[in-house]
Amino acid sequence: MKMTRLFAAAFVALLLCASHARAADPEERFLLTPALLAKMKAAGPELKKLEKDDEEEQDDGKSNNMSADEFARVLDKEPRAKTILARHGMSTREFALTSYAMLHAGMFVGLEPTMNKKQAAEMLAKFTKEQRANVELLRKTDLKAFSK
Repeated sequence: MKMTRLFAAAFVALLLCASHARAADPEERFLLTPALLAKMKAAGPELKKLEKDDEEEQDDGKSNNMSADEFARVLDKEPRAKTILARHGMSTREFALTSYAMLHAGMFVGLEPTMNKKQAAEMLAKFTKEQRANVELLRKTDLKAFSK
């Protein structure tokens, strides 16, 4: 009897570890920091200028549903973007992950006032701990500085 309980306990522990340690997308586990937000804010105007220069070349339809790693690989092919990011102390991957994390948390913070408290709490409970921390950080941040 004790042996079956031991196996049952081990099996349950294995299931819990396996489900908890599942391969989450890097975007779901990326933690924003005030320093990263400052770097994004500083690099933003230069990147927007670069974006305007390349506007006519965009919209090839391939940018939909890109992962952060795919986005970083696209940025790696753009030397001007890499130079701007390096000047601000960011890699293309860090920029991509920061962008995605800001978008996710920013959408929640922006839509939160339109939800009732129960809906917002239920949705927030489904986020990873990093995503919840990102939401908290963006709640405290003046996001108007990023939309200029």
